[in-house]
Amino acid sequence: MYDYIKGKLTKITAKYIVVEAGGLGYIINVANPYSFSDLMNQDVQIYLHQVVREDAQLLFGFHTEDEKAVFLNLISVSGIGPTTALAIIAVDDNEGLVTAIDNSDIRYLMKFPKIGKKRLNKWCLI
Repeated sequence: MYDYIKGKLTKITAKYIVVEAGGLGYIINVANPYSFSDLMNQDVQIYLHQVVREDAQLLFGFHTEDEKAVFLNLISVSGIGPTTALAIIAVDDNEGLVTAIDNSDIRYLMKFPKIGKKRLNKWCLI
């Protein structure tokens, strides 16, 4: 398990970024790759979450530890996987999402993919 990676940002695509560290280029899935554009060819520190599957090892990256914490909270809900969690984070800023969760703002939270009343119940919101 990794906490973060420090290295040079060498590539940005529509779905991921590549950080070179120790002579290896790590593909890191992020919510909004283009939010890293100002950091191209610079040294960066990206907070990580690793997912190991039978057919793949995936890295998910975040600008801040708070963004990572929101992601981990989201994937703890049954039925919300890493890709859906990234999509939710990409749609909204973390402050808005955290405020909605803290205030049990059901209408706000139901605008995200795969978030309905049943899931909100599992999330202990209603």
